[in-house]
Amino acid sequence: MNKNVDIILRSIAAVIGGYVLSALSSIYLTYGLVNLLYINDGVAVLSASMLSYIVFFAFFIASFAVSNIAKWLIFLILLIAVALLFLPLVDVL
Repeated sequence: MNKNVDIILRSIAAVIGGYVLSALSSIYLTYGLVNLLYINDGVAVLSASMLSYIVFFAFFIASFAVSNIAKWLIFLILLIAVALLFLPLVDVL
């Protein structure tokens, strides 16, 4: 694969995939903090938002660290699909 195409695919996977996964992780973390640890709603939202930055940067770094971008994109799509599949099980605050 061309080096420029590889960098573009990695950048797209890092930015878009990382953003989607960090948004979904923020929802799940808020739900977990409120229902499992009984934290106040506002504090749970702020804490989950801060933790979702870690998820975003971890996937951003991993997008450029993996050797095979095709396998990484398949993993990323499957992970997003599973996270979206279980989204209706999360109650709204």
